[in-house]
Amino acid sequence: MIRKFLSGLAVAAVAMTSIPSASAGLLDPLLQRTSFPECHDPGVLDTIIERFNWAEERTWLRGINLDSIERTRERLVQSTNVSPIPRRYCRGHARLSNGKHPTIYYLIEGGQGLAGNSYNVEFCISALDEWKEYDGSCRAIRY
Repeated sequence: MIRKFLSGLAVAAVAMTSIPSASAGLLDPLLQRTSFPECHDPGVLDTIIERFNWAEERTWLRGINLDSIERTRERLVQSTNVSPIPRRYCRGHARLSNGKHPTIYYLIEGGQGLAGNSYNVEFCISALDEWKEYDGSCRAIRY
């Protein structure tokens, strides 16, 4: 009985060594996202503008639209050495339809889009964050 158990254990160990591991490169594209958009990327800025205006039209109803984001700059990049998710912290000036230009803070997370195939963007305009979604004065995104 013990011999059968030990021989079964040996067969299982040999079988497991033939299964390719994640480090063999099969999951590398999903696990190691190192390239993701810059702060000034038009796709990122368009995403923020679309999401802000959608929320304004359907939730806030303040009559303010986000027309553009200007003077963008990178504040910090968190590489995959620090966290498995690369993050880029950015800021810029939001040009609103009411003539104001408050600071907008946004975060680009690599590999956090649909099924890990693209990026995710989170943003906050401190003057318009009435629900304190990102803590007071957008602290969670400011970094």
